[in-house]
Amino acid sequence: MGEAIAAGLARYQSICPDWPAFRDAISRPQPVTLWAHPERLAPETLQRLLDDAGIASAPSPWDDILLRLAPDASPAHHWGYFAGLFQIQEESARLPVKLLDPRPGERVLDLCAAPGNKTAQMALAMENHGLVVANELQSGRLPAIRQLIRRLGLRNVLTIRGAGESLAANTGPFDRVLVDAPCSGEGTWRKYRIHQRDGGRVIDDVERNRLAQRQRRLLHHAVGLVRPGGRIVYATCTLAPEENEAVVDAVLGDWGEALTVESASQPALPSSPGVTEWQGRHFDPRLAGTCRVWPGDADVGGFYVAVLSRTGPARVGQAPGGESVGSAAWPDHPATRALQQRFAVNPRALQGLTTGPDGGRYLHYRIADQPWPSAPRVDAFGLAAIGLQVRPVKPTTGAALWLAPEMGRNVLELTRAGLDAYRQRRPIAPEHTEPRGGPVSRGFVVLTHQGYGVGVGRIGHGKMIESHYPKAWVTGSPGGRANPDAD
Repeated sequence: MGEAIAAGLARYQSICPDWPAFRDAISRPQPVTLWAHPERLAPETLQRLLDDAGIASAPSPWDDILLRLAPDASPAHHWGYFAGLFQIQEESARLPVKLLDPRPGERVLDLCAAPGNKTAQMALAMENHGLVVANELQSGRLPAIRQLIRRLGLRNVLTIRGAGESLAANTGPFDRVLVDAPCSGEGTWRKYRIHQRDGGRVIDDVERNRLAQRQRRLLHHAVGLVRPGGRIVYATCTLAPEENEAVVDAVLGDWGEALTVESASQPALPSSPGVTEWQGRHFDPRLAGTCRVWPGDADVGGFYVAVLSRTGPARVGQAPGGESVGSAAWPDHPATRALQQRFAVNPRALQGLTTGPDGGRYLHYRIADQPWPSAPRVDAFGLAAIGLQVRPVKPTTGAALWLAPEMGRNVLELTRAGLDAYRQRRPIAPEHTEPRGGPVSRGFVVLTHQGYGVGVGRIGHGKMIESHYPKAWVTGSPGGRANPDAD
């Protein structure tokens, strides 16, 4: 550990419950963790796929879809990553959404969304019903969220760009809001140990105060966007009380009896209570009900989480302004009918969806029962599913990953050699493919491996199958800053 980081962390010795354990943990790289896509496969099935590739994993004791890997594991190179079978996410970073507890049919806001891991966690916890609004201030970080939406097949996410502390009131009310606030990031410093170098950056009091002021504005505004009876979760990946308990204490003072503090502990995840005193300053005693995850408590990164509730009766029943969840809506569109005709898509897979917004190169499928005000302007809504400038009908890679198990014809299963050729954008030899289910004809086909969708190919006049693996994914990461329209 570098001297600057050691000195920066020493300020927490008086509040850390086990300082020697913390010092030991912070000097070691932390395990890599990932979670199985709950709509696509069970965690034990994912374990077997990873094991077949020589990647050992073990279940998390507190999160039923999370797997722990060795610190030097590289799961992003596994074919299941680009196929959207799993998402890589730090273990303690799963805690805020677990405590937010979003439910199908609700309206939920991720106020500071990039890079989108928690947005995806929300959308899938809601079983792709209801609405998740992902707001991000920096336009350069939105492509990563869009790519994540496509790779994981999310249909209930709407992305917008703007300052979270000034999001228009008419975008709500929301049932739940997550404020995963920008912070000094001290809890993430363990990530750099795997590279045998120091990481992170020790900030001074001026910068910490600037961060804390913005964090307070974000949390204060979030409370106003939540309906009575709704829930707000405030989270950071830092250890500083100035950015954690002091921020929540100030907002509790702002809102008075309109807010209550709920327990933020999670069974089987070792954690410590929030502090109620720091450097001579006393905080609301209810902050002992907030949660600190120290790297010495568990083999994870550091995190802070507070769970707040708006007082007032809880609303029950249907989503505001929309139809009940599970409506029989169907994304009726000529491109949908063409997709159904060529691939024999199971109609149940598209129930509850509609199309839009109109215009652009792609037809988007999105949840049908959630309205949105005219402002702020939508960046993207739902999943880009069908290319509108291509004939015959071509599903996007995201649609292929999602719908492949629901298709009855024009689907080809790839051998491992065929999969390697596809990922390298090389022609795929027919002997490395096998029709799955119904007949296969010339034109665009959906490709699978071990039964899971991996993308799109094209059968032309020759014998070879043309690979349409996204160009941006060949040298980049499917979850990175690639062009969201590259298929």
